[in-house]
Amino acid sequence: MTTTQSMTVAGLASLAFSKLTAAAEAQGDEMFDKHRDEFLGFARGTARMTLGEEAAALLDWQYTGTAELPEGVEQATARLDEGRSEYLRYRVTDGDESTFVLVQPCGACGREQVDEVGGLAHLGGLLDTAADLAKAARDGDGR
Repeated sequence: MTTTQSMTVAGLASLAFSKLTAAAEAQGDEMFDKHRDEFLGFARGTARMTLGEEAAALLDWQYTGTAELPEGVEQATARLDEGRSEYLRYRVTDGDESTFVLVQPCGACGREQVDEVGGLAHLGGLLDTAADLAKAARDGDGR
């Protein structure tokens, strides 16, 4: 007696459905992984074009789950340095509009300063300005 001979039609149907579901989930996971990798490739490419090869190679891009974003938005982020709150964000809205920005969260007010990044020197200027403003706020800006 084979395994299929000892099973009922309902048991065979349930087994077939389980196999089909598992195969579909595996295929969906594979498609998602491929899409995520392609999207991260776009983020890396934008960073290379904007910041240059050397700086872009230092970034570790992370895909943001779509459950955390508004509908029609995909994004990836990369921290600038360990221990810093600022990060770069590559975002695509509705599949056609992309942005490459520096996000600077404010620990005091909970808001974010978001500035488009035009190049490596521009990024440096944004970071230096933010550091100067933070220093002035800490020192009471004695002007």
